[in-house]
Amino acid sequence: MSKKALLLIALTFLLGCAVNPVTQQQEFLVFSEGYEIRLGREAQRSVFVRFGRYGDQGLQGYVSEVGQRIAGVSHRPHLDYRFTVTDSSVLNAMALPGGFIYVNRGLLAYLNSEAQLAGVLGHEMGHVAARHGIKHYQAALGAQLLSLGVAALTESRGLVLGTNLLLEAVLKGYSRRDEYQADELGLLYMYRAGYDPSEMVKFLTILKGFERREPNLVEQLFSSHPLTSDRIARARAYAQELGAGGRGLTVGRERYLRHLEGMVFGPGAMEGVIEGRRFRNRHFRYEVKAPEGWPLRRGERIGSVEAVHPSGHLRCQALALELHRPLSPYELAQQVERGSGFKRLWSSRVVLGGLHGLKVDYVAGREGRVRARIAYLVRGRTGFVLCCSAPRGLFPLGEGPFEGFLRSFRSLSPQEAEEVPLYRLKIYRARPGDTFRSLSRRFYGTARYAEDLRTFNGLEGTAPPPGTLIKVKPKALLRKEGT
Repeated sequence: MSKKALLLIALTFLLGCAVNPVTQQQEFLVFSEGYEIRLGREAQRSVFVRFGRYGDQGLQGYVSEVGQRIAGVSHRPHLDYRFTVTDSSVLNAMALPGGFIYVNRGLLAYLNSEAQLAGVLGHEMGHVAARHGIKHYQAALGAQLLSLGVAALTESRGLVLGTNLLLEAVLKGYSRRDEYQADELGLLYMYRAGYDPSEMVKFLTILKGFERREPNLVEQLFSSHPLTSDRIARARAYAQELGAGGRGLTVGRERYLRHLEGMVFGPGAMEGVIEGRRFRNRHFRYEVKAPEGWPLRRGERIGSVEAVHPSGHLRCQALALELHRPLSPYELAQQVERGSGFKRLWSSRVVLGGLHGLKVDYVAGREGRVRARIAYLVRGRTGFVLCCSAPRGLFPLGEGPFEGFLRSFRSLSPQEAEEVPLYRLKIYRARPGDTFRSLSRRFYGTARYAEDLRTFNGLEGTAPPPGTLIKVKPKALLRKEGT
């Protein structure tokens, strides 16, 4: 019997017919529920590497409390759900298969009630309940399964292959059909748990407004969770069908906003602050500067940054790594090189920013078309990888800027790290006579932010009702961003 025939038989045997917990219809799935849970658990490390974990245990506990209330009324209440606030300023939330749900603190800042939080968590739980994530991952993995054969379906090999691919599959977002279903499930779950589903519709409507006024603010959220007017209309109709606004349903504005007092807003300690050409990171305690005229932007990994020449051909990157044990720069280089396809041209010792390290030139890519210069530095259990790269023929043009970028690296002392700005939300209780214009003048010295203050708090009219809690963005950050 041919190898192809054996593979087809094995795949037919391993493909199981499972009942979808939501639709109660049978569907073909490669992975069991146990594997789904293990895969989600293993992928947690990739999530924390990319987004970090927010350090406020009180806020973590509160979000988990609300999440568990929703989990108890979901279609898969037996799962061991885990809810985590990530240390990312980006407006987004996501769920990994098996019940691992994440919400960025950046999104929490734009919610205005516990019911809205319940709606966000319920939506993500809907993806878990309907097994959208594992099916999305299964489709992404399909080509690899066929090329690697039955061995790829074993649990050990599958987990090795799967965690990064799983995260990428989830971050790419779902189909419109999946989003509609998650919307309905989220509204249903929050209603079952006693929350007013109209609050989620209100939040979606506010987000749609931000898409017009501040497209960059919601760009990543809408790329992974596309928001259309049709989705909002469907959500509104279903919320009304459930009984939105009914007596006894929880909104929980005050309880929610009290938990946001002092929450970091904007770039966090792990993300770092970009100030013109300079990047400083409070958590990893380092600084680098971009070459003149090269825009700086944050990298995919939390704590990283990159500068790209306007042509797009020359690139400088800085990555900070939390090491499991102290390593020498040489050992760090070996770890990075393992399986990378890099070929060393030469290496030398170097001292950058007060740290002793190793500088290596490489060729990489097909036929050695890429040249890279990487400096490896270590401070205790923190590693730094400074990488400058270009197409091989253009590398000489980048020699000056590359060396300037490497020499700009500084290891910050704890005292210097404390000076890196960290901004926090303020919660204010409205008083009689307050208007959004007067509050804007009080907190920002100008009335120009009155409309921003109103929409940020999801309120209507020209004045907040006396006694209403109001979120106030940090003045320095608001002025810097020009919002």
